Amino acid sequence: MRVPFAAWVALAGLAAVALLLALVPLTGPDRGLRIEAAVTPSSPVTSPEASSQPQAGLFTLNRIREHLLDQPPGEEVRVDARTSEVLLYCSECIRLSASLEISGEPFQIALISEPGSDSVISAAVVGRRSGEPVLRLIVSGHELSLTPGRGGTLVAQESQYGPADQACCPSGWSVQVYRYRNGRFEAGQQISQAGTG
Repeated sequence: MRVPFAAWVALAGLAAVALLLALVPLTGPDRGLRIEAAVTPSSPVTSPEASSQPQAGLFTLNRIREHLLDQPPGEEVRVDARTSEVLLYCSECIRLSASLEISGEPFQIALISEPGSDSVISAAVVGRRSGEPVLRLIVSGHELSLTPGRGGTLVAQESQYGPADQACCPSGWSVQVYRYRNGRFEAGQQISQAGTG
């Protein structure tokens, strides 16, 4: 049985269209950060630019707490009122998290929890200036985590509650990326899903 030339041309055309359709997803724009499920706190992610190795000589927990409660005038980043109140009345509500280094500069993350619970309400990133602690970033939220990301970034994740959500079960989340640039952390991309409950 002989296949007509027109059938071969049509078959070749269909094959070319199928190949082009298969390649289209590979040539599309960068979709950036993709979130597939509700965000839960995770262990730090390391990259060559942001090392989570402990830094010798970084400040003690008590020294960081003292600095956050008694910041010198003129410091760019200020502690919010809610975090100050928790730190003032609850010395057990602060704990050290990851130490990291970005562009050769050491930082320490301290997490501040709601009194009587493990729910993190603030995360402070403390650096060093002339041997003294300096607050470089403070992030506040509900059920917050702050972890080192790729390329010298920090990633803040928090739960968000909808109007009908119970205290145990938030139905929304938010992710905010911070990049260290020119001696300060700058807010970057934010992705969130509003609570629907």
